[in-house]
Amino acid sequence: LQIIENVPDNLATEIPGVYLLQFPNDSSTVIKLNRKKWKPQQVGFTCTTVRSLGKRQIKNLIKACRRKGTNKVPLVETQLTCMYNQIKEESDATSFSLYPPDVLLYYELELFNNKDLNSSCRSYFQELADADFSIFSPALTYKRSALFDNARSCLGITSTSLTEDNISVLGNMCCILDGSYIQNSHPSILEQLKNCPDLTVGQSAAVETLLTNGNTPYGLSSTWNEQTLKDLGMLTLHLPSSFYQHFDQVRNTCFQMFRREVFILLFTFWCKFFLFFFTECTAGIITQVTISDPTFPFDYNINQFNNCLSVSTVKDNLDAITEKVDEVEYLRIVLQKLQDVKDQVQLLSAASRVATVQDIRSWTISKIDTLAALMDSSDGGWDPSIVSKQSTCVIISKYLAVGGNKLGSAELNVIGGPNLCSLDVDIIRTISSQSFSSVSVFQLIQPYIGNSFFPFPTGGANANYIRSLVVSDVNMDLATFTSLDENVVLVSVMLMF
Repeated sequence: LQIIENVPDNLATEIPGVYLLQFPNDSSTVIKLNRKKWKPQQVGFTCTTVRSLGKRQIKNLIKACRRKGTNKVPLVETQLTCMYNQIKEESDATSFSLYPPDVLLYYELELFNNKDLNSSCRSYFQELADADFSIFSPALTYKRSALFDNARSCLGITSTSLTEDNISVLGNMCCILDGSYIQNSHPSILEQLKNCPDLTVGQSAAVETLLTNGNTPYGLSSTWNEQTLKDLGMLTLHLPSSFYQHFDQVRNTCFQMFRREVFILLFTFWCKFFLFFFTECTAGIITQVTISDPTFPFDYNINQFNNCLSVSTVKDNLDAITEKVDEVEYLRIVLQKLQDVKDQVQLLSAASRVATVQDIRSWTISKIDTLAALMDSSDGGWDPSIVSKQSTCVIISKYLAVGGNKLGSAELNVIGGPNLCSLDVDIIRTISSQSFSSVSVFQLIQPYIGNSFFPFPTGGANANYIRSLVVSDVNMDLATFTSLDENVVLVSVMLMF
């Protein structure tokens, strides 16, 4: 409770989810919670979040979601099915006006097989009229046709000609009707279709047929003008091009102006929407508290991660961020935020692996600790889109460019064998045999090096070592065998017989 009292209302989005699990159920706490600004990941009706609440509180919460118009509470299928499961056994479950219309979509239709309830089916469909029929998931789309079948039975609909009363009861259900119902029904169906998010090709053609019949409030097509288009509203955007051929050239000019205005309005809206979506932070500013949350960065898609992560936050929390972020796209954003990493190169961790050669050339690599951090294989390989050998070579060259630095045994141990292969031969020749002698990898490969690598002969593998290999059933191709020293081959052959 203290965290609710101490954190300002506008900063509530920064509260980690683990601190929002248990609160008192008193009204004063609810008032405090409602005053605060929350993000979608923190709030919302789910079966998990209401598990600790009493039945009465859950019902009141569901009823509170019954709002219409612009204040309608947006709910998804998982929330709606959960709500229905919470109220279906309640005595007032058939008091349809108490609950959100979208919840009614998931009522069991067998409910109306009961004679006592069959008389209330009309009130059910009247309340269902405000529901969003596009909310069904693909697995439950069959419910649309089942609902209409039950509505026909309830309202006594026996043909494709719907009366004005039928249409007023069906409401938004008109959006799922096929063209045969639309073109043969009372003209008031046009007003209901204006609420549909979209129309199929068949529905659009049926709307045009109904309009051109002349038996609608919009009159004969010969009288249509600019005002007609305005009265039809958004419905005009779903109509086929043949509909606009009913306007003469003058009216077409007016229509083109109107349609252009509508297009500009919609285009401006979507431009602002996408600009806001891609450039504004809507998931909550990333702070030290956000980074410490166990779920970070799962609540942020790639755009929101970029928009909500500031340069100062990266610089102050680089170690913590690179410890949690492991996807390449996210690591690139972290690196881009650091225009001048300077002494923080050592903390880049996995983020260093997405750096370009140009990025690396701007780094300060003067200490062996920094070199070791960049060579650490536990941070993953270098970005395959970049020549990894070139990246490694630039890193080592940057280190050697600092006065007093050389490839001694300590440096060779942190660089490792594979990374040494990226160096130029001239650099490798500067490595002393004494430095190599202390390298752990060198001690393992020394028997195989032969006499030519160093100015001081190493002698290669001795006869005793060859004898141990022969009994170990070593396999090699013919080219490798013929390249062996004659003395080695001789010892091998002698041991075989």
